[in-house]
Amino acid sequence: MKIKHFNYWHLIIFGGCFLLTAIFFLIINISISNADIKQIDFTIANGESSQEISQRLAQNGLIVSANFFDFYLRLQGKDKNIKAGHYQFVPPLNIKQIARLITSDYKLNEQDIFLIKEGETLLEIEEGLKVKGLLAKDQSLTQWRLQEVQDKLGNKLLRGASLTNSLEGYLFPDSYHLVSGLSDKEIINLILNNFAQQIPSGWLDQLEKDGKNFYDILILASILEKEVQLKNDKRLVADILWRRLENKMPLQVDATLCYAQSKDFRNCLIDQAVLKMNSPYNTYLYKGLPPTPINNPGLESIEAVLYPLPNDYWYYLTDRQTGQTIFSKTYKEHLSARQKYLTK
Repeated sequence: MKIKHFNYWHLIIFGGCFLLTAIFFLIINISISNADIKQIDFTIANGESSQEISQRLAQNGLIVSANFFDFYLRLQGKDKNIKAGHYQFVPPLNIKQIARLITSDYKLNEQDIFLIKEGETLLEIEEGLKVKGLLAKDQSLTQWRLQEVQDKLGNKLLRGASLTNSLEGYLFPDSYHLVSGLSDKEIINLILNNFAQQIPSGWLDQLEKDGKNFYDILILASILEKEVQLKNDKRLVADILWRRLENKMPLQVDATLCYAQSKDFRNCLIDQAVLKMNSPYNTYLYKGLPPTPINNPGLESIEAVLYPLPNDYWYYLTDRQTGQTIFSKTYKEHLSARQKYLTK
C-alpha cells in the first residue's frame, strides 16, 4: 500500500509539472494581436529593471503576463542583457520575440526610419511624413490640439500651456520606425509617448519646486534651437534671455519673427517692415515670451534653459560665416559686433 501511495503522489507531481510546463510554453508563444493597432512605441530607460519593463509591456498590451515574461528573461539569463533604447513593436509578437528584440542589437529597417531633427517645425514634420508616404494627404498633424492628447502628456508636461494650442514643441526629435498605413493619431501617440519618456522626471519636479512652467521652458528651448549652435553657447544665451524676461525687456529674437512669417523658416527675411509686424511672435514689439514654441527642440536645448550659465552679457549675435556666437556686455559693443560680423 505504501508503494502504491508513493507512486500515486509522484504521478500527481509529475502531471502537475508537465501541465505547468505546457502552460508556460503556451504563454510564451502566444502572440497578442489587435487589428486596430499597427505599431506600439516603447522606450526602455537606463537602469530600468526587468520587472518594471515586464509590467509596462503588459500594460501596453504587448504580452499576456508580466510575471511570465520576467520569469522567462531570468530563466534564459537575459534579465541583465536588456538594452535601453527606443523600440517600435509591430504586433503580433510573443514573449520570446520581444525578449529577443530587447536583449539583442535591435536594428530598424533604414527605409522605414523617419527622422525628426532638432528645430524642425510641426509643419515641416508633417510635410516630411507626406513626402515619404507615411502620412496620407487627408491626414494632418497641424490640426491637432493639446487638449486632444492630455492623457499622453500629463499635467506636468502641459503646465503653462493653453490646451487650444497646437502640438508645436512636443514632437520630440528622434528616429522613428513608422510602418505605412498609420493614422495621424497613431503617429502622434507614438511621438508623444517617446517625448514623455525622454524628459527626466527630476526636471519636472524641480520646475514644480521653482514655480516655473514646463511650457515656458519649451518656448525658450525652441528659440535656442534656431538662435545658437553650440551647447555651451546655448547655456549662455539662456541666461541672457531669462534676465531679459526678469527685467521686463523685449527678447528681440529674430527666430520668432521668422516663425511668424512662415511657420517653417523658409525664405526668412528680417527688414524694417517685419520688425514692425503686429504679431504676438514679434519679440521686438512685444515683451515676454511668444505664445507657443517656434519649433520642436531637443534635450540639449531644454537642458540649457533649465540650467543656464550665469554671465555678464546682455547681447549676442551669430557670425553668418562661422556659426560662432558673439557676445557683448553693452549695446555699444553689440553695435560694433553687428558692424563686424553681419555686414560682410
